[in-house]
Amino acid sequence: MHPNTLIIKAVLFIRASGPRTMRWITRAGFWKLGAGVTFAVIGIAAAFVIIRGTALNAEPEIQIHSVEVKSVAELSSGTTPLSLVGSVSSKSEATVRAERSGQVIGVYASLGQSIAAGTIAAEIENASERAAVLQAEGGLDAARANLAKTTGGVRSEQRSTLETNVDNAIVALESARSGALTTLLSAYASVNSGIRGTTDKMFTNAGLSGSTFNIVSSDSALTSEVENTRNVLSQYLAREAAASASLTSSSNLETEITTAQAEVRAARNFLDLVVSALNKGIQTPAVSASAIATYLAEATAVRTSLTSTLSALSNATQSISSAQSALDVARNNLEQGVTGGQTEDVSAAKAAVKQAQGGLAAARANLEKTIIRAPISGTINSFSLKRGDYVQTSSPVLTVANNNSLEVIAYVSENDAREISVGQDVSIERATGVVTRVAPALDPVTKKIEVRIGVNEPEGLINGQSVLVSITRTQLSSGDISRITIPISAVKVESDRTVVFTVDAGVLVAHEVGLGALLGDRVVVSTGLTLDMHIVTDARGLRESEKVEIK
Repeated sequence: MHPNTLIIKAVLFIRASGPRTMRWITRAGFWKLGAGVTFAVIGIAAAFVIIRGTALNAEPEIQIHSVEVKSVAELSSGTTPLSLVGSVSSKSEATVRAERSGQVIGVYASLGQSIAAGTIAAEIENASERAAVLQAEGGLDAARANLAKTTGGVRSEQRSTLETNVDNAIVALESARSGALTTLLSAYASVNSGIRGTTDKMFTNAGLSGSTFNIVSSDSALTSEVENTRNVLSQYLAREAAASASLTSSSNLETEITTAQAEVRAARNFLDLVVSALNKGIQTPAVSASAIATYLAEATAVRTSLTSTLSALSNATQSISSAQSALDVARNNLEQGVTGGQTEDVSAAKAAVKQAQGGLAAARANLEKTIIRAPISGTINSFSLKRGDYVQTSSPVLTVANNNSLEVIAYVSENDAREISVGQDVSIERATGVVTRVAPALDPVTKKIEVRIGVNEPEGLINGQSVLVSITRTQLSSGDISRITIPISAVKVESDRTVVFTVDAGVLVAHEVGLGALLGDRVVVSTGLTLDMHIVTDARGLRESEKVEIK
């Protein structure tokens, strides 16, 4: 009998006979207590001697573990489905970005509206672009008239048309030069107002020798550069003041515009330095934090104004050049209409037509950049423009999508991607789908692999929402050992190796394996297993060469 069994029986005997012994002691008298106690001690000692002798002579009982054995293929095929969070998006979606900065002058669509491809949704201020198109159309008409005159001669009414074209071209050139003069004067006023009216409030003796920038900055070198640059600008301001008093539309406006552009750029660079110094400004008793913030806002506004001034000067130069070219063409056409054209004149006239066609195409392209059109047919999912808004170049202004054709985009790890293939069925919240594409490489931003899932019945899904998806992992083929996964409980990690156990004639046999990535309660086994091996499903508490029995 096992020693533990004897001890348990002895304890139960004493607990059962204890009450009877106490009643007997009471009846017999306490004088017999000593004899009773002595008898009990002798009995207990004898029991322990017998138990100890039995325990020393008894062989230890061997415990045999009962284990469960399954094939590697069976364990790996039991992989749980892959659960992911995906984003619902339209298969056909396009976002339009503004190609020009400017004020919105027309809004012709609304959020949620169905819109056809090419429909105009909004329009940015484009008076100058439309004028350029009109001018280019006139140039093309003139070039075609010249070609007709050169190839077939001109009649009196055609000559009258050519003379009218010359007169119109002269008027257009005078208008362009008048507009350029206005632009120049406006540019000088903007520079003078921005420097003397805004930034000079931040200086003591601004523009004079020893001028001081009153804002304390953490960058002393930057402060010195601001002061030196302001002194240089005084020369520009003085020249511009003199030019404003003497300029006329017959002046050499092209050269004056080039000079003005250089001076405006210098003023804008000065504003960049001032803005940087204000951003590093330090509050003092003389200049509060709110004052610095006000100066910063004003300087930023001046800089934006100077940028618009540079654009206006560039447009003025282009207008004068275009008007002068149109006048030259009109005069040549009239001259050829009177004198007649030669072979080389005909070739030149044809080239002029092509050039005019190119100019018209460029003008129309510039106009088109101010018009916001729907690139595809669908529903407007994002559109917040209102008449009078000011949009910046490259800012998103319109998103159109086909909300009835949806897909789910999810990202998986490199290991999980090996168990996903195109055509697999997918469970989605309130819908079903199928894997349509698995990216061949990692996404450079997420460092994961993109998976696209086509939705069979999109009802209940909304474009842009996040959903849970469940993908059943692909089954292993007989020769595929690159994706074996088994429960972690089947692996025993020892001090110098990692093993799994097989059973041979009732004895555990250890097989060393190499482990890969952890997948929840499972682990990828990279080496040491084949699909037809039968291993113990729970290796906890087991040792190599231990006898076991299979369930």
